[in-house]
Amino acid sequence: MGWKTLVLLPLLLLTACANSSGAVEPKQEATIALPQDIITLDPLDTLDAPSITVENALFETLVRRDDTGEIVPSLALSWSTSPDGLTWTFQLQKGVKFHDGSDFTASVVKWQFDRVLFDPDAPVRFRKQWQDVLESVEAPASDQIVFHLRSPNVAFMELVLLSNAGFITSKENFDRRGAKEAALHPVGTGPFIFESWTPGQEVVLKKNPDYWGEKAKLDTLIFRPISEANTQVIELETGGIHMATKLNAEDVGRLQSQAQIEILLTPAYRTRYLRLNGTNQLLSDLRLRQAMNYAIDGPTLVASLVGQLGVYNPAAILPRSSWAYPEEVTAYPYDPQKARALLEEAGWMLHDQGVREKDGQPLAITFLAPSGRYAADKEISEAVKKYLEDVGFQVDVKVLEWATFLEEYRARRFDLVLIGTDQESPEPALFLNPLVQTGGRLNYSDYSDTLVDSWLEAALNTSNRDERKELYKRVLSRVEELAWFIPLYDEVKVAALSSQLKGYRHNPATTRFDTLYIGR
Repeated sequence: MGWKTLVLLPLLLLTACANSSGAVEPKQEATIALPQDIITLDPLDTLDAPSITVENALFETLVRRDDTGEIVPSLALSWSTSPDGLTWTFQLQKGVKFHDGSDFTASVVKWQFDRVLFDPDAPVRFRKQWQDVLESVEAPASDQIVFHLRSPNVAFMELVLLSNAGFITSKENFDRRGAKEAALHPVGTGPFIFESWTPGQEVVLKKNPDYWGEKAKLDTLIFRPISEANTQVIELETGGIHMATKLNAEDVGRLQSQAQIEILLTPAYRTRYLRLNGTNQLLSDLRLRQAMNYAIDGPTLVASLVGQLGVYNPAAILPRSSWAYPEEVTAYPYDPQKARALLEEAGWMLHDQGVREKDGQPLAITFLAPSGRYAADKEISEAVKKYLEDVGFQVDVKVLEWATFLEEYRARRFDLVLIGTDQESPEPALFLNPLVQTGGRLNYSDYSDTLVDSWLEAALNTSNRDERKELYKRVLSRVEELAWFIPLYDEVKVAALSSQLKGYRHNPATTRFDTLYIGR
């Protein structure tokens, strides 16, 4: 018995230290679960939520969103706008250093934005979104950056400065390492410094001791990719992680009864929907897209599989929490008979094994779904497959790991896909412009409609919120008419915390890690 005590004592000393009064302080190291592994740490190439979560701790933007959702200064101290709305001038913080010791200056900011706008070797995911807004960027002084807009744009901050491509990275690190290595060894100005990434296992960040603002309370921040909700819960209950970010609906009530765990839920700016690839030969027929909408009972599917972790959203691509969400919004009702009638009208007749055929070809579609990325994603894919098979489709479901899924999705190798949009703002342009504007950065169906484009453009050229809301209502109505999407749900942001983790602020807009600490 005595020798066991002698062995355990040094282990305790490794994980805690004594303060001046002799009390043992807990080790300031926290582990957070991610629903999937990160893909990259180059902000210009980042579209997935897990990667953005890590980047939020490493990098900073010129402005940020506070806990109430308001836009406040960050790397920029202040800003002003010309009377015509075409010139935005930002005064920058002085004395800020990147993690590699290089200076944060206006010339670095200009390099960052020019890379997105003009560099032929840079990722192009955000290029059109930014080129549609920005004419040029100049740095007239070391602490001043000026943006020249193509036209007045009421969502300039949201579309450009607060996008993840707006994270300011070290030019010195980029020049020294090159683009590929800089993405694997990222350097920002944020409260945490990148330590290591072991793919499939963990990302380790360390406290930035020279941070220009209020320093992080944690010494070490670890992110672990855990795709299964059951595994996250087990790890939380056994002390393997301090925060679970993914739960099954049945876990919520059970965990709420445990004194050592706190469950936090809030409506989030996260939409989940089915996207149709209506520009391919098969689904270019509007009747087939409409039939697919009629064939799926979205409200029942969401209620039975997602439960209190989501709310059915008939608008599909704009969250209910957005100020532009229409008071009256409709979706195709569940009507399998109508679906069958539309398919027959389009010439698809029922043959053997319940699969429809036309000109000797089966009514076959490829359905992409991620594994463990969204609430009940695998179960939803199975239910959708059954709904569509019931009206005569042959459905090949491909449930893929997140990285592989994104490759297939971005390569347009799908007819139907289960996907979502996550933002940190209720701004409608962040959802609708990327998804349905011609050439939008998330428009992986390559949809194009002149009415939709004109309304989206008009909505950015007026500061009258009522006018903007009416224009976005027209966009949503037109998108429904064209049957580009099948509605599912808005995801609720969930966090399950160990009682040891303190300082967490749960809100729909942002997830901050610099306020976290380990307490008794």
